[in-house]
Amino acid sequence: MICEKNKCTGCFACYNICPVSAIVMKEDLYGNIYPKVNKDKCINCGLCKKICPQINSKTVFIKPLNVYAMYSKNFERRKNSSSGGIATIISEKIINEGGVVYGAANLFDKKSFSFLRIDKIEDLYKLKGSKYVHCYINDTFRKVKKDLELNIKVLFIGTPCQIAGLLSFLKKKYDNLITIDLICHGVSSQKLLFEEFKEFKINEYHYITFRDIDGFGIKVYSNYNNYKNNRVYKKINLDNDFYMKNFLDGNIFRKNCYSCSYAQTNRISDITLGDFWGLNKKSNIYDNENKGISLVISMTLKGNKIIEDIMKDVKWEKRNIIEAVNGNKQLKNPSKKRFFYYIYYTLYPILDYKYTSRLIMFIRKFKSKLRKFLK
Repeated sequence: MICEKNKCTGCFACYNICPVSAIVMKEDLYGNIYPKVNKDKCINCGLCKKICPQINSKTVFIKPLNVYAMYSKNFERRKNSSSGGIATIISEKIINEGGVVYGAANLFDKKSFSFLRIDKIEDLYKLKGSKYVHCYINDTFRKVKKDLELNIKVLFIGTPCQIAGLLSFLKKKYDNLITIDLICHGVSSQKLLFEEFKEFKINEYHYITFRDIDGFGIKVYSNYNNYKNNRVYKKINLDNDFYMKNFLDGNIFRKNCYSCSYAQTNRISDITLGDFWGLNKKSNIYDNENKGISLVISMTLKGNKIIEDIMKDVKWEKRNIIEAVNGNKQLKNPSKKRFFYYIYYTLYPILDYKYTSRLIMFIRKFKSKLRKFLK
């Protein structure tokens, strides 16, 4: 291991920096990926450890400049987003200025959630929506650096630990780089998600959502047009959905997520995005219909300028950081290990997905019925 397993975020910085491709990312029993060094290829240059943000952190945490509640004036854009559609507006702005956007996508042909480079507005749909799973960086950092060196404007959207990996890999600041970090509760393995698909006999898919305007829950579509027209190919009922239930409760994250150093109000990116769950109902843009309102925090002058540039396309209101923290606890503390975390991490290697998931869902339902009975 390059760094301790319970600290590794799977950010791919070491994978990208290795000059002889001696590092591969391997799954453990739970499907979480970690770097493995091929000792026959390794030249002992030490770059992997020097670049690791968990070992030699040079991360600079920045205090928030401004806090906003926002959503797109364009209803279709807002409807097709997980929250207020702000990431899409900023992405369109960057591409219109000749730039590119890097973000998490569902690569259907490879059955993988990985980062993708987008340079056309018509392809931005591939990045839309929350991805409640660990998305792989692969060689994205190398591609970002190449674009930056060619003086192309780059927007990189990811979790704080992924952005920490990118900044560490780059080693220097670039004026043409804009970073947006997402308020993250934690990430779980792709292996676990795809095992759930097998359990529900989902063998083919072309577009997946984890939440939409109707709320949380996995929906599978045969293509993006069917998603836009709400023609669902398969829906997993949330009451029977082991993956989503335990993801939302924080029971199946990577181990490092429970000690995340980025779960605080001081951030490392130009802009922080999330849902404005804690928005006061007396706010002028409070949404009674629950169509989605974004929490937007400008952290740098560069980020602040971008937010000012998009204000003509959004409904917005200035708010405060205390209100933001009230609805997003990950702006204060990382997720906590709960009862089912220990059950999952103990039983999964013994019983496999099928029986572990069924047992945990049985216990969950039993506890729920017992609470109702005792009331």
